[in-house]
Amino acid sequence: MFLRASAEIFPRIHQISLGASCRYAIVADDGLLTLTDPGATSHIGALEQRLKRSGFSLSMVNKVLITHLDADRVAGIGLLRRLNPALQVFGSSAMHFALKDIEFVKEIWEQDAVISSWFPQDVGPGLLPFAEFRDALRIDKSLVESDTVTLGAEIALRTISTPGHRSHSLSYLVVPHEFLITDETFGYYNGRQLAAPGADDSLAASIESINKFKNLEISGIGFSYGGSITGALVRKHLDMILQNTQDLIDEVKKAKAAGVPDTEMRAQIREAFYAPMLRDPCLINSLDKSFEAVWRQSSTIY
Repeated sequence: MFLRASAEIFPRIHQISLGASCRYAIVADDGLLTLTDPGATSHIGALEQRLKRSGFSLSMVNKVLITHLDADRVAGIGLLRRLNPALQVFGSSAMHFALKDIEFVKEIWEQDAVISSWFPQDVGPGLLPFAEFRDALRIDKSLVESDTVTLGAEIALRTISTPGHRSHSLSYLVVPHEFLITDETFGYYNGRQLAAPGADDSLAASIESINKFKNLEISGIGFSYGGSITGALVRKHLDMILQNTQDLIDEVKKAKAAGVPDTEMRAQIREAFYAPMLRDPCLINSLDKSFEAVWRQSSTIY
């Protein structure tokens, strides 16, 4: 099954959709929420409304788990901390050290302002001053491969390193449901259209990360964009994204050998893989970045 709208995917696992962008809320035994990738500052107001429709509130969020450090995933953490100072943010040690770089944090802050300009009606209290933003955007607890975040007697999240979209990308497997929450390392799911690689950092690393799950029984995948899939679509997508990634590399190699102009190859790849399925500015921006990164890699491998 393919779910695009906000819904309870499995017991205690809720998909919260804002346009094409998705995050996932997991309910702990005490009723509090663990949230993945809260989004940009301009997402937080809409996130609160979606949570209310599902019977929750932002005040119930006490943990945030990060898949990667892009503004459309993490820039809203500052506003969340303002609302809930006890919030704990989980990520990797690589994320922790990356956020020690003031210039890197400033890039996220500046991109957050750009995203907010796309959604002026949703900015709410406005963007945070840089000093507050910098202090708030931090990892409180670093996770390593196979670390478990326990949310109760019968539900937990296991950390899995899945580089590809970013070198520090993490995924989280919610047990016992075996539901994988991941980022663009696993590509952009696009229904019956071609699944597009999202390996901005490394095509090879993305293939290796996806292959980790080829022989595992995964009941569902929650993507950063587009929604989530369950059942038979899971295996189909894993096979498809691996095949599409390899086909894209092979076709570029053949086209270069045949003397096909780069402009023609670029146009074909963009149209086949990276045409947006929804008119969401964040999705369009992410697709554009992935296209340029994947094109750069595939056109220089050989």
